[in-house]
Amino acid sequence: MYTIRTFTKNGRHFPPTQGVYQVAYLRDALFHARQCMEDNEQWIGLFDSEGQCKGIWLDEARPMDDGEGGMTLGAPAYVLYRPGDLPAGLWNNYVANFKGV
Repeated sequence: MYTIRTFTKNGRHFPPTQGVYQVAYLRDALFHARQCMEDNEQWIGLFDSEGQCKGIWLDEARPMDDGEGGMTLGAPAYVLYRPGDLPAGLWNNYVANFKGV
């Protein structure tokens, strides 16, 4: 049994949004991960039954100039990171965000 956990920062005035989905099959994991991406979750983590993080999708969209002197967030751009892809300290920092879920 795997678990998909989500984490989204909602600015400094609102608490972060977190979610948990249990999945038993690859099909369910892909469905929930895609659903979370469509819901614009910032961080999506896949955890095994022992609580080890197997991968994190990060929305790395960058703000873009809107042509009127302001900025807008670009289209979601998710990147999958697995253990070992990032420095250990950064990886542990990302995984810690899911611990409150």
